[in-house]
Amino acid sequence: MMGPVPDGRYDVAVVGGGPVGMWLAAELHRGGVRPVVLERRAQRPPYSKALTLYPRTLEVFAMRGLVLGEGTPVPSSHFALLKNRLDFSVLPTRYPYTLFLPQRRTEELLEAHLAELGVPYLREHAVTGLRQDEAGVELDVATPAGATTLRALFAVGCDGASSLVRATAGIDFAGTPDTWRTILGDVGLTDPPQAPALSLNEPGGSMYMIAIGGGRYRIATIDHATLGDPLDAPATFDELQASTRRLAGTDFGMQADKDMWLSRVGNAARQAEHYRSGRILLAGDAAHIHYPAGGQGLNLGLQDAANLAWKLAAEIRGWAPPGLLDSYHAERYPVGLDVIDDSLAQCGLIANPTREGVVLRERFNTILGAYPALAHDLSLRLSGLAIHYPTADTAPAGERAPDLELKGTPATTIFALLPPAKFVLLNLAPAAPVPAGYADRLTVVTAELAEDHPPWTGLRAILIRPDGYLAWATRAADPPPLPTWLGPP
Repeated sequence: MMGPVPDGRYDVAVVGGGPVGMWLAAELHRGGVRPVVLERRAQRPPYSKALTLYPRTLEVFAMRGLVLGEGTPVPSSHFALLKNRLDFSVLPTRYPYTLFLPQRRTEELLEAHLAELGVPYLREHAVTGLRQDEAGVELDVATPAGATTLRALFAVGCDGASSLVRATAGIDFAGTPDTWRTILGDVGLTDPPQAPALSLNEPGGSMYMIAIGGGRYRIATIDHATLGDPLDAPATFDELQASTRRLAGTDFGMQADKDMWLSRVGNAARQAEHYRSGRILLAGDAAHIHYPAGGQGLNLGLQDAANLAWKLAAEIRGWAPPGLLDSYHAERYPVGLDVIDDSLAQCGLIANPTREGVVLRERFNTILGAYPALAHDLSLRLSGLAIHYPTADTAPAGERAPDLELKGTPATTIFALLPPAKFVLLNLAPAAPVPAGYADRLTVVTAELAEDHPPWTGLRAILIRPDGYLAWATRAADPPPLPTWLGPP
C-alpha cells in the first residue's frame, strides 16, 4: 500500500479502487493534479465480475501508451446471444476485436500503472461519510489506524451500484428494480467445448460460456424455467448445473470445487439523475447500472473516467472555460442512457419466455443475418466507436480521432501525440498562427496524413481533445477557437 502525500491534502479523492477509479486517478495525474484512491477492501477479490474489453476502451488505453499484451482477442461479438454474430474484424480501428481479459487481471495491470505514476492507492480506507462546502469536500474515512478526516477539492464516487457517495450527495438513482435474475458462475469443466467461447440461444433460454484460464470457465444462463424464482434466493451449483443441462443438453463435466464462484445478476436499470452535484461527481456503476448484456458496463465506466478527468483537472488548474466541467454530465449521460436502453432491448429478446418472445428472437436473428448494415451498426455501437459528442461545429467535430498514420521524420500516429493528455492542434496544411500562452495545455503539430481518410478530406487543421475526440475542424484557414476549449492563455 502506498502512503499518502506528506501534507495529507489532495485535489481529488477518488472513492473506489476498481478499474474505473484507478483509470480516473491515472488520468487526473496526467492532467497535472493530485488524486488519491480510497479503496475499502483489504485485497482484490479472487473472481472477476467483467471479462470483456471493447475496441474504444483499448483505444483509450493506447492513447496513453498502455497496450495490453495479453488476453484473448475474438473478432466478433453478439447481440442478445443471437446465432448471427457481429463481425468486429471490419471495424475502423487498430483493435478490431473483443478482448477477453478477466477484470481481476485488468485491475492488476491498472494498479501497477498507478504505482508507476506514483499515485496514492490506499487499501482498507472506507469512506463512511462526506460533506461539501464552497471550497471543497471533507471525507470521513475508516482506516486500519482508526477514523480520520480527509480534505479534497473534489470527490468522485466510483464506488459501485450501492454508492455511498451518490446517496450522501442526495443524487436520485432513477430507473427500474430487478424483476428477474439469472445465475452465472466460474467452474471447472472436465468435458469443455472445443471453442474457447460458446453461446446458445434456444426456445428455453440462452447461455454463454467462455474460458477464463486454468481450466476454468465462466458460464451464464438465462433460463426461462427459473426466471420466476425468488429474487433473493442464493445462487447454487445445482441450479447452474441444471440450467446448463436444460439449455445445452450437457453440463460439460461441471465440477464444484473450492475455487468455484457463483452469483446472481438482475435486470435492474438505473441511472443517476445528475453525474455532478457541486464538488461531488459520479462515474462507472455509481452513475449507471444495467443487465450485463454484451458486457458493456466496465467499458462504459472507463470511458466515463476518460471524459471526466481532463475536464476536472482543467477546473482545478484554473483554465477551464465556463461550463466545461458540466459538459461531463451533458456528454456522458446520453451515452449511459443509450447503453441502458441497448441492454433493455437485449433483455427483451433473451428473457421473454412467451411464444411471442421466442418468435421475436428468431425473427430478429433472421433480420440480423439478412441485413449486414444493421449488424455493422450494432457492431459500431457495442464497440464504442460510434460515440459522438454533439458540438456547434460541423462534422467531423464531435467524432473520435482514429489512430491514423502521419507523414514525417520520424513517422508517427495520432495516438502517439496523446500520452501527455493535452489538447493537440494538428495542422494538415499551412494554418493560422497560434496565440502564445497555451504550451501547458496544447501541443501543436504540423504533419500530413499518410493516406487519404475520407471524413477528413480537405481538412486544414483539427483540434483533438485530451480524450481523443475532435473539438474542432476546419477546411479554411480559420484560427482554432482555443479560448472556447482551453480558456484564456
